[in-house]
Amino acid sequence: MSNAKAWSVQGSERPLESRWISVRADDCVTPSGATVSPFYVLESPDFVSVLGLDTEDRVILVRQYRHGFGGLCLELPGGLVDPGETDLIAVAARELQEETGYAGGDLTHVATLSIDPSRYANRQHLVLARHLIGGPPNPDASEDIEVVRVSREEARDLALSGGIANAAHVGLLLIGLSRVS
Repeated sequence: MSNAKAWSVQGSERPLESRWISVRADDCVTPSGATVSPFYVLESPDFVSVLGLDTEDRVILVRQYRHGFGGLCLELPGGLVDPGETDLIAVAARELQEETGYAGGDLTHVATLSIDPSRYANRQHLVLARHLIGGPPNPDASEDIEVVRVSREEARDLALSGGIANAAHVGLLLIGLSRVS
């Protein structure tokens, strides 16, 4: 077990704050007395990703444009946890249906991880959804999403080959696949 101790925060300000992200500038002192100021922390809502499997045991992925990346990305469906929401299964079901049209089945919370514990204050949650039935999607106006269905083996290969560019989704997909028998 480590003897590492938390930094002491002497003050904070928010040089940027919006509905999507907030930048917090903390004035910190380490346990050894070193000053780290400012230390920037990015705050944004928690995010839920869904490893969905339909009734044919196919993995449900989405392909959509990601502006920061500058291109199309293949990834797990999911979305932000809205303020006041605490039921991650309900968030997962909503996002899955909106983005892909798939619903029903059995949903289970599998993991909660940090994208980058050094800089980000939010968490990413993985929900495994099995035995899903397809229907019409209802994406947000800003979303142009293509639903892609692949075998579990193809999904694993995409994750390991760089076919899925989002590193968090690669990890979540592999964790989720390890839970499927």
